Amino acid sequence: MQAWLKVGCTVALVGVLALSGCKKKHDAAAPASDQAAAPAAASPAPAAASAAAPAAARFDIASVPMSTADLPPFPYIDWPSGLIDGHKFVKSSEFDRIYVIAGSQLLPVEGRYENRHFMNSDAKLSDLAAQRNYEAVIKALGGVKVSTMLPTNPAMLAQNNNDLGDLVVNKLRAAMSPDSYDYYLIRKPEGNVWIGLLVGGGYTQIITVTEGQMKTVVGLVKADDMQKALDEKGHIALYLNFDTDKAAIRQDDQPVIDEIGKLLDKAPTLKLSIDGHTDNVGDEKHNQQLSKKRAEAVAAALIAKGVDKSRVRAEGFGASKPIADNASEEGRGKNRRVELVRVAA
Repeated sequence: MQAWLKVGCTVALVGVLALSGCKKKHDAAAPASDQAAAPAAASPAPAAASAAAPAAARFDIASVPMSTADLPPFPYIDWPSGLIDGHKFVKSSEFDRIYVIAGSQLLPVEGRYENRHFMNSDAKLSDLAAQRNYEAVIKALGGVKVSTMLPTNPAMLAQNNNDLGDLVVNKLRAAMSPDSYDYYLIRKPEGNVWIGLLVGGGYTQIITVTEGQMKTVVGLVKADDMQKALDEKGHIALYLNFDTDKAAIRQDDQPVIDEIGKLLDKAPTLKLSIDGHTDNVGDEKHNQQLSKKRAEAVAAALIAKGVDKSRVRAEGFGASKPIADNASEEGRGKNRRVELVRVAA
């Protein structure tokens, strides 16, 4: 193994490079390719295009053991030594939604995000050497490989409306045309870390997401504003911060629940349908069920505050009623919503 790797914790027999104040560079990536990636030798071969795509099994995060390694600072893994600054390309965000391949599932994760890539020849590495080095680094940090299929697999494509270009470029954020898509999970008590290792075509890409909640910077919709929208349009869209694939009301959304409660207190004859909506990523039936559970969670929270259960009902529509184009993350974000709809007396 090459000498440029060392971990910022005591890890025997592994030479990995822990992050130590890497200087970030502005993104200068070449345009991403929409072409289907060829499978690496170590990766599972995609199913034949003619085969029927089975429904993806839900990935169980609890099946991955907790890591006992001490993690270096985010993004945990450094560049190869000797790689000059002009050959480092990076994109980052304090909060974003990224998709990973977990088992056979296309899974959205949210949190702090960094996406790095470099040309292997600039680091004096072959594709295989780069892949093996980074694989050793990730495993030394307690990472477990969780991906079991490629984006080209019909079962994976079926989760993204059979749109390979959108899946590879917009969801998985592939910067080039990798041969392998390997995703690892590092489970820590303080939160999950996902690392995508994409290698091929002379490039290496490392995508890191530390799960976390978004810092709220948008003002709260008040009860009076809700009433005005209901009077004018008959409905209003609210954007609650549900955790990925979860339906529990988070503490930071309690003020929204309080304002809906005030709305109902001020208008004692008002009845509401609480309608849950999702984007179009993933299984249609699961999305419908998830949207219904989220709507039910809002209704239950209001009933717990003393609202009569006859005044609120919950409906789930999944991705069947988009209000924006699902082709972009911005559009998908608008479609993930809970709507309050006035019910005629």
